Amino acid sequence: MNIKEFSRHLNLSIATVSRALNNSTEVSTATRRKVLEAAQRLGYSANAAGRNLRKGNAETIALLLPSDNQDNFYTASFFMKISRRLQQVLQAQSMDMVLHMAQDAMDEQAWLAKVITQRKADAVILTDTLVHDSRISFLQQHHFPFATLGRSETSAGAFNWVDMDFAQMANNATTQAIAKGYRHIALVTLGRDSMQGKCYADSYRQCLRHHGLPVQEEIIFQGDIGEQTGYLSMDHFLSLAERPDYVIFINDIQLVGAYHRLRCQGLEPERDIAMNCGVVSSDVSSFMTPAPTGFVVNHADLGEALARSVLHAIKCSEPPMQTLVALTRNEKLSHESAMVASQSTDYPRR
Repeated sequence: MNIKEFSRHLNLSIATVSRALNNSTEVSTATRRKVLEAAQRLGYSANAAGRNLRKGNAETIALLLPSDNQDNFYTASFFMKISRRLQQVLQAQSMDMVLHMAQDAMDEQAWLAKVITQRKADAVILTDTLVHDSRISFLQQHHFPFATLGRSETSAGAFNWVDMDFAQMANNATTQAIAKGYRHIALVTLGRDSMQGKCYADSYRQCLRHHGLPVQEEIIFQGDIGEQTGYLSMDHFLSLAERPDYVIFINDIQLVGAYHRLRCQGLEPERDIAMNCGVVSSDVSSFMTPAPTGFVVNHADLGEALARSVLHAIKCSEPPMQTLVALTRNEKLSHESAMVASQSTDYPRR
């Protein structure tokens, strides 16, 4: 199907379809959505990138950051840290790297279509993966090379990915709570179909069952990365007839909000409700009292693994490369160790 046939199918002009595929503001949001959804449904891939395609490879890898309406405030520094090693490995293979952040899911879809049709990059790295991720299906449908930072259940996970072992983190944190004698253990994780959040919550549930403890869905709270989720989770837990005696957070940014909410109620962490986190994810955690425990990430290892994975995708090598990056347990981060730990932690605050 060429663009003339595609336009006729939509009952739109070729110019309108071309503008929609290129995410032009001259086209209404409704029309852009109609064109993009039809392109994905029909597998349409325009040959609008004649000039770029004729000159061959773009020699560029595009890293797609979480969209502007999500948690990029907390993740920006994290991606800058992994990008350093990622770019070094790619440059050694004569490849450049570009960063892109879309405004929302529709803008993200339009940008991916543009990358493919105009050959703006040789491969894409997706981040913030979902349990059911349409971006993965779209790229596979168009046979376009990609790798992801994070897993997904899309295509049964049969693609190139790099991830951190969130299941290990959740199991470790839950086991630690049980070993200390706690039995009413709550969890604060990520929602919005987040694969990271699902991995964490599934492992938490499995660990409880393994130790003969019931899984109580009312004490599993879903939100995002920020402090507000921690604050609201404590609102919820404190409102319950039987509040939890231990709370696990997926990262310590959430813990900041939880500490504040608890103290607004005249309660103290550890004394009234014990807490723990999966990832010691910001420098501010070193100033928190009591200090949280958790895992730290080696950003260089993560960046290198991501580079190897996307290069593997470009070569169309089978089977896909799938890597879990090792994490380091960090017990009770103190202010004195903050300068060292901050070199390998993610999602820092301002």
